[in-house]
Amino acid sequence: MRKIKFLTVGVLVLALAACNEKKTTEKALESTDKPAVETAVTTKANLFGSWELIAIHTQETADKKLEELFPGKKPMLSFEGNLMVHGNDGCNALTGTYEVKENNGISIGDKLGATRMFCEGVADAAFTKGLTEVTNYEITESALLFKNGDKVVMEFKQIHPDIEQEVK
Repeated sequence: MRKIKFLTVGVLVLALAACNEKKTTEKALESTDKPAVETAVTTKANLFGSWELIAIHTQETADKKLEELFPGKKPMLSFEGNLMVHGNDGCNALTGTYEVKENNGISIGDKLGATRMFCEGVADAAFTKGLTEVTNYEITESALLFKNGDKVVMEFKQIHPDIEQEVK
């Protein structure tokens, strides 16, 4: 009988602690700046889907054609609603997270992991280095532009839109 009372009290304590945690989380969410959250949600929605590299403008890739830099396959990135991104750098598979900031700011390159295959003649290192230089982005009618300030670092075309994703 004593064990049953002890277990009952333990379960009640855990239940009350869980309820208290939920209320604290709800209050924290209610107190956030709603316009900033809405802006970030709208911004992220524009990135959803898959994008293929059509141009790269870095010091390492200057004066070279995309076909020279990536002879086998072009790099691509797929953005998901849970702030996950995956794709390839023309050689290796990439996966990780991205962070969207105010005013179309983005942080992506330092949050990616990659396989470590050797692909001769592929500018995979230039691609991943370029991603670390990106500070903001712009979506036009025909392209996703990754920029560092006003300078365009990379240009992508959308190959698989995914507008049905929801931000959670």
